Amino acid sequence: MFSRVFLLASVALLALSPISAHPFHATWKEVRMVGLTQSAKRAAHAAELDLLGEGNKKFRENIQASDPGLLKQLTDEGQAPPFMFIGCSDSRVSEGTVFNAKPGTFFTERNIANQFFATDANAHSVMSYGISELGVKHIIVMGHYGCGGVAAAIASAPSAPIDAANGAVQNWIDPIRAIFQTSTRPEIVELREKNKLLAKVEEPEPQEPGFRALVEENVKASVHRIATDSVIANHFAALAGNTTETLLKRAEGEPAGDVFIHGWVYDIENGEIRDLGISVGPPGKEIPAAPFAAVESAAAQTEQKAEAPKVLAEESPKARCESLCKAKRSLFGRSAM
Repeated sequence: MFSRVFLLASVALLALSPISAHPFHATWKEVRMVGLTQSAKRAAHAAELDLLGEGNKKFRENIQASDPGLLKQLTDEGQAPPFMFIGCSDSRVSEGTVFNAKPGTFFTERNIANQFFATDANAHSVMSYGISELGVKHIIVMGHYGCGGVAAAIASAPSAPIDAANGAVQNWIDPIRAIFQTSTRPEIVELREKNKLLAKVEEPEPQEPGFRALVEENVKASVHRIATDSVIANHFAALAGNTTETLLKRAEGEPAGDVFIHGWVYDIENGEIRDLGISVGPPGKEIPAAPFAAVESAAAQTEQKAEAPKVLAEESPKARCESLCKAKRSLFGRSAM
């Protein structure tokens, strides 16, 4: 008897309850709301892509108006860029935009914080190809104030556990962190000492003098690595006639020309470029003057002096492979910073 009464009461309560209160219907309502949200997101993403479509349309219109035969010429004759550009991946410092350059101007390598290492097969092959095949005349390393990679090298390293994405970034900026920890430049020393008083160091403000100084020192470090690289050393030696082999641009069969290496810094706040005064060229050759104002005292404060490199023997494929494998082990062998 009790069971029948309970059953009738339950049915009555169910009949009085709104159907939307049922867990299934509540869940379905949420699913439909999520669906609307996803549709809105898809529309937003489509609008973002539309901006690229409009941008490409304007690019084609502008290049057709200003230099109608350029793209066809570059297609038929190939590229011969006078500049190799090593810059940061930051979206605010695109070399084509910053220099208002046309296609065919730059042969480019960009990465976080504009670093160059001989053990980085990507950057090293770009430089090697640019010199030996394309005949670039200038290698430009350009950092920028407010660089996120440099800022992260100043801030406290993340505590374990570190995910794969964060670990990759931390490994990449380790050399900049080392510069920050060992530099004797006054602005950097002052910031380093100030940070010692903090339990956790946050990324500095863009106008922090120590931060700006580290941006400059990081550029100088890459210029130094390039200037002392075996590819540059042997190129300079061939130009000086110190080798019996004639150095040619294999793409055109012409004698290779002088290559100059420059270190510049870009101010994202006002768009200005400054010269660090650390340019390097073939021994005995006059270095062309940069068309930019010098960073005050930058040359005097340079800690990495890029002297004309000595002639170095080319690395064998085996040696190159061993060095790259060693670098990869160093990069991925650590679980935490």
